Amino acid sequence: MKEKLRRYTPEQIKVIEQYWDTLRFTRKTGQIADGIKEREYEYWERFDPALVIEALTIHIRKYPNIRESYTRGILRNLKGGASLGSNGKSINPKHGTAQNTSGTKRDERAEEAFRRRLAGL
Repeated sequence: MKEKLRRYTPEQIKVIEQYWDTLRFTRKTGQIADGIKEREYEYWERFDPALVIEALTIHIRKYPNIRESYTRGILRNLKGGASLGSNGKSINPKHGTAQNTSGTKRDERAEEAFRRRLAGL
């Protein structure tokens, strides 16, 4: 996975780490699988690194309790439309919902830990 991060500066990598740390609270286990990270890194390659970091920062700041699929929409909106594939046609991946897709409530302990982190405790 380190090869996917080569296009980012050390400061940008810190934002990416903060992003994954924030999103882990959207999971019952409090962890994000490496496969999910890999898939997102591949998607991000379609966009300029500065745009990716801007989208991650927006997601962290405004939507910390929504899963990573929401970041894709933020990226597309920042770019000003759908991204284009190698054939020049629009790519329209399935848009995730803002709700927990498993249909269950988030772990309350994770929620409490997240709120303490936001409060700076």
